[in-house]
Amino acid sequence: MSVAEATTSVEHERSQESTTSRRTRPEGVTLDPGAQRLPPLRAFLLLRYTLIIATAYLLLVEEGLRPPPVLSILLVVLALASNVAIASLPARTLRTPYFGPAIIAIDTLWITVALLVSQRFTAEFFFLYFFILLLAAIGENLWLIAVAAVAVCCAYLYVLAAMGGEWSLWASPSLIRIPFLFAAAAFYGYLVDRTRVERHRAQEADRIKSEFLGTISHELRTPLTVILGYVDLLLEDEFGPVPAEQRAVLAKVQAAGGNLHRYLTRLLDVSRLVDRLQSGHEAVACSDFTLASVCSELRYDFPDPQRSTVEWPASQDVPNLYTDRAKLVTILRNLVDNAIKYGNGAPVTIGARWEQAANVIVVTIADRGIGITATDLPHVFEPFRRTARAVETNAQGVGLGLYIVKQFAELLRGTLSVESAPGAGSTFAVRIPRQLEQPPSTASRAPEP
Repeated sequence: MSVAEATTSVEHERSQESTTSRRTRPEGVTLDPGAQRLPPLRAFLLLRYTLIIATAYLLLVEEGLRPPPVLSILLVVLALASNVAIASLPARTLRTPYFGPAIIAIDTLWITVALLVSQRFTAEFFFLYFFILLLAAIGENLWLIAVAAVAVCCAYLYVLAAMGGEWSLWASPSLIRIPFLFAAAAFYGYLVDRTRVERHRAQEADRIKSEFLGTISHELRTPLTVILGYVDLLLEDEFGPVPAEQRAVLAKVQAAGGNLHRYLTRLLDVSRLVDRLQSGHEAVACSDFTLASVCSELRYDFPDPQRSTVEWPASQDVPNLYTDRAKLVTILRNLVDNAIKYGNGAPVTIGARWEQAANVIVVTIADRGIGITATDLPHVFEPFRRTARAVETNAQGVGLGLYIVKQFAELLRGTLSVESAPGAGSTFAVRIPRQLEQPPSTASRAPEP
């Protein structure tokens, strides 16, 4: 038997074993050990149902099964209905960073209103309830929050016992209030813990991506430099005369290698810049300059009118700026580059104006390209995020340009906004203070155009 026949026989036996195992495996049984864990949505719904039931139990049993006010009953019913509605929401909505805080605020509000309307609880119980919320907010993880809630409940029971009084089945706080407090601690602690874990995972993923890009850029640039060095030596006839046909090919290799080397260098610089931004070590150096000088510098970066025509602002009515010039140049360069890249060859319009009342400079960069969908619009300034249209058009980039622009705008105490629609283009607006700090030489001089 040949090696190829033996390999085919082994693969056929493995295929038969796999088919047999699939046939004999009962339906609904999976071999994935992680599948036995409770899904996050299901755990959230179960804990919220527990909190709602505990609240209804507290309102009903606090005064011997006497029905609570209609408004309290209505709030409980609405909470149950909202939990059913949450189960039908798309997973993307549940993963947003605003979902957990919104649920915490809503549940705290309706529970507080329901307890206040019932008029069955004194101020000390509300203090204890909000103290449980504080524990959930500052707790490190769910287990510590649960342990702290048990300790608080035990202390509450001890204080009640020390105060004395008659205890009965329907009025004992140990049977009525403690389950509610523990359910609140578990639910809010779960939301806070999940939000903190998701944020930590996102930050760790961004850090790993940044380190990976920096390492890859450095490792690729070193051998590329050696290759380009040998190409230069060949073109200089250091190893003997090179025929004209081969010289033309080597020139193309040299040009392509140079472009790749510049791209890797820029990627490495961007990776280092992201590290400085995330660690808070990016410094700001202010100087006095005009917006016209910035536009004149940027003209040399986009000299090719075949890609797209850039309409630069006249900016005669814009006074001098005192801010970080290098960062403003980077902001405008990245925005103009994006406008050209996704503008489908249409003209790019740059506008500038001075809002004298607020003493801010507003620069707008508008294109008439592919635009950004409503789904991608809230995420365009996140690191390593690229829109679906950008991926479809095979545009170069790793999704860090707009992230750096936003970080630099915030370093200059400004804001960055965008308006866009698919097929209608995008308009980015940068608003920065005209004077980031008071210029030492022009402290008493009025601004000059």
